[in-house]
Amino acid sequence: MPISKIPEKGTQDLFNNISDQGTEGTKVASGSTAQRGSTTGQWRFNTSTGFFEGRNSAGTFSTLEPTPIVSSVDVTEVDSQAGGNQTIVITGENFSSGAVATFVGSTAQFDASTTTVDSATQITAVAPKASFLNAQEPYKVKVTAASGLAGTSSTGLINVDSAPSWTTSAGSLGTLTEVATGNHFTVAATDADGDTIAYSLQSGSLGGLSLNSSTGVISGDPTDVSSDTTNSFTLRATANGKTADRAFTYVTKNVNTGLHAGIASSSMTGGTAWFDSGSGDGYHGVEPTSAMQFAASDLITQFQTRKGTSGAQDFWMLVYEKSTNTNAYVIIAGWKFSYTNVDAAVTTHLCSNATATVTHNGLSMLSGNRFIIPTTSTATNGTGNYYLGWVSKDGSGSGSLYVDASSGGQIDYIDTATLATNLSLSNAQPDDIPSGTEIVMTSIDTGSVIHMNASGS
Repeated sequence: MPISKIPEKGTQDLFNNISDQGTEGTKVASGSTAQRGSTTGQWRFNTSTGFFEGRNSAGTFSTLEPTPIVSSVDVTEVDSQAGGNQTIVITGENFSSGAVATFVGSTAQFDASTTTVDSATQITAVAPKASFLNAQEPYKVKVTAASGLAGTSSTGLINVDSAPSWTTSAGSLGTLTEVATGNHFTVAATDADGDTIAYSLQSGSLGGLSLNSSTGVISGDPTDVSSDTTNSFTLRATANGKTADRAFTYVTKNVNTGLHAGIASSSMTGGTAWFDSGSGDGYHGVEPTSAMQFAASDLITQFQTRKGTSGAQDFWMLVYEKSTNTNAYVIIAGWKFSYTNVDAAVTTHLCSNATATVTHNGLSMLSGNRFIIPTTSTATNGTGNYYLGWVSKDGSGSGSLYVDASSGGQIDYIDTATLATNLSLSNAQPDDIPSGTEIVMTSIDTGSVIHMNASGS
């Protein structure tokens, strides 16, 4: 067998068309990144990176490495409004030191704040929850090696599902009386994902009211109270398992049920003070004394009258609001009654038996024509001070408010035609008078013939 010539010392071995017939592999140069050579075309194994590499014509090294593969993540849903960071463990293959995790949305992407390569098959990435946007879901996950080689999951792996957001401000929802019924307040929240929202009572008490879980409407008859009471509670909005809580309050006002009357020139059964008004055969409309002033949230359910003479009686029982103008008042509610009076007898008139009712300035009656005194001014020129009023004329059948021009503007007689002329109306019953119309009196007259009071229950 021929013996190969051994090259002399100092000479270079030249190899052409090497064909390694062995099974273990061909040995190439091996060394760290710092030990790289400078010749184009050199092929070596980089012990620093663990990959084969070769210097290309550009003078840089191209790496022969496998593409990162992203298989799954441990977090598939992020609440972007929860605040803070989200830690996501990425599982796959071919992960190497220096890799960067990226979350790829439909039109935009962002890198993780930190990417930690735990092993060749696991990466732990941390990113702000707020960076995940509903409009970009679902997010794919991309891992880019230090060499620039990147692999992306074939499908979106992470969705965004935020907790619902309250649109109703926390705190007071308002005030209602203990006799109020129907719908009172509505709370609302929105969900960025469009998920259906359910409302529930989380803690506290609704004070006898009910919460509609679908609409957020709070309704019902509040629990009766002996004094104004603040109800505190926390409501929860739930959408697709995520929740948001918010604290609310409302005030249940006690309705005063005592009699309201003034000028105690006559004392009736039970010691009730009566308001005496009028003289002759006509009677005026309002007594602006503090004793006759209603308190906020007073509930009016009935009136009583007493008259010194008998006969047919048509009248309106009225509630006025004091105007900011001198001697001016605004009608806010009234009830009309017709009856035959018995001399000196006390007659009770239930509001529910009224033959007509009227309200102005956006007010409304409760069932049975009951009426609650407002808590604030109803007219832009009103003071929020409310008084009991009376208008009538014996036997006329046309009892109404009147300004008596013949007696200098004194309100002590009924003449609907004159009042209509003064107000440029075709008629001047209380329900004909436009909302907010002021009736100015130049004087107030009181007498001892008509007595009246109002009460609630």
